[in-house]
Amino acid sequence: MSTCTISFRIKQAGFRRMLILALAAFWLLAALIPLYRTGFFPPLNQDRTANFERLWRAVDAHYPYFAQKGVDWDAIHDRYRPQIEAAESDEAYFALIADMLAELNDAHTGLIAPNAFYGRLYFGTAKWLDDGVVVDRVGETGRQAGLKQGDLLLAINGQPVTEAMAGLPPRLRSGSTPWQRQANAAFHLLSTSGDTLEVTWETAVGEQRTVILTRPNETPRPAGTTESPERLIDGRRLPSGLGLIRIPTFSSKTGHDLVAEFDAALDGLMDAPGIILDLRGNGGGSSFISDRIGGRFLSQPFTYGCETYRRRLPWHAWQLRWQYRIRPRQPVYTGPLILLIDTGNMSTAELFIVAMTDSGRAQTVGRQTAGTSGNPVTFRLPGGGVARFSTGAFRRRDGTPIEGVGITPDISTAYTIAAFRQGDDPDLAAAERLLLAVCRKSRNSHTDRTDWTDFHG
Repeated sequence: MSTCTISFRIKQAGFRRMLILALAAFWLLAALIPLYRTGFFPPLNQDRTANFERLWRAVDAHYPYFAQKGVDWDAIHDRYRPQIEAAESDEAYFALIADMLAELNDAHTGLIAPNAFYGRLYFGTAKWLDDGVVVDRVGETGRQAGLKQGDLLLAINGQPVTEAMAGLPPRLRSGSTPWQRQANAAFHLLSTSGDTLEVTWETAVGEQRTVILTRPNETPRPAGTTESPERLIDGRRLPSGLGLIRIPTFSSKTGHDLVAEFDAALDGLMDAPGIILDLRGNGGGSSFISDRIGGRFLSQPFTYGCETYRRRLPWHAWQLRWQYRIRPRQPVYTGPLILLIDTGNMSTAELFIVAMTDSGRAQTVGRQTAGTSGNPVTFRLPGGGVARFSTGAFRRRDGTPIEGVGITPDISTAYTIAAFRQGDDPDLAAAERLLLAVCRKSRNSHTDRTDWTDFHG
C-alpha cells in the first residue's frame, strides 16, 4: 500500500471523527438550548428582570391554553414588567412571579418554591362544602379560642367569607375551574401574612362567636403528617359484600410500590360482586402508575386520549403528540365498578377517571373534578425560586378537554355541613346503592355483563 493511500485513509478517518464530533455537538446543543430556555438549568445570572423575561418567553412559546382561557399574555407582561423592575428583594420578586402565573388560572402553573404557604401564619384550614365553608383542621391557638372542626365560618377580619376568599392573594385562590378556585381559597381562609386574624363563626348548636387569633411563638403550618403509613393503598370488604379500595395518590415519589399495593388489595376482593374505588382527594402523579392500575379492569387495550404540544421538547421525546393508552394486566376484574370523585381530583387522577369511564368500564359518584391537565415543566429562577407551567393540551377521545372543564359525575351527591359534622359519607352510600342495584339486575338477568343503562344520574 502506497504512502499516499495510507495518508488519504488517515485523513478520511480523521474527517469522519470530526464529522461525528460535530454532529454530537449539534445534537447536544439542540437538547441543551431548549432545556435552558424552558428553565431546566439554573439561570446564568441573578438579574431578576432578565430572568422574568426568560420565563415569560418560555411560557409564551410553550403554554397550550392561551386561546382556551382568553388570556392576553402580552398585556400581562406589560403590567408586571415595571413591578418586577421595582422589586427590591427576592421575596417581593417571587410574590410577583406567583401572582403573574396565577392569572393563567391553571393548577399546573405557578410558583412552587417558595410555596404558597411561605411567610403565612396558619391557625387551621377550612373546607368548601355545598352549603358553606367549615373548619376542617384547627391548630392549638384556635382550639384554645374555642374553634372546632365543623364550625361554620361567617367572616374573616370583618369581611363575609366570600369577600375574604376573593381578597386572598391570587396565588392562594388560583385554580383551573371556578370550583377548584373556591376550594383552594377556602383552604387558606384561616391564614394570614400578619400577626392576627379575626374570625367569626357559628358553632354546631347555632351560637355565633368572634375572636382575634394572635401569632404564637412558633408559626404553625398547615397540618400534615411526616410519617408514612405501612400502606397507602388498601382494600376492605364492606358489610354489604362489596369491595372498597382507597387510592389517595398516583405519585411515584411516595416511597411506596403503589401498583403492588393495589394488586394486593384487588386480589383479596376478586370475588366481590362489585368494587368501589375511592379516588377523592387524589391529586394525581404518574400515568405510568395509574395506567397499570387501570389495566386490572380492562380486557382489551384502550386509548383514552391524546396530548399535543406546541414545541418539541426532550421531556416529550421530541414528539408533538402523545397517545395515552391502557393495556390489560391479569387477572382482570370484570365485575361492576364505581369511582368516588371530587374537586380534589386533578391531573393523572382525572386521566384515570377518563380512561375508566370513556371505556364504559365504570360509573362515577360524587362531585365535579378540578379540571386540570397540563404535563408541566419546572423553571428555575434567581434566588433558588422554582416555577412551573403547563406544556401539554390533553383531549379525550371525543375532543373534550379536561383543563378548565373537569369531569361531571354520573351521580352527583351533595356534601353538606350536616354530613361533615356527623361524619356521614353520602358518596359511599350512593355508590353502594347503585352497585347493589346493578348486582341484583345482573343476577335476575343471569348475565355477568355490567349494564348501567337504567342507573345514570
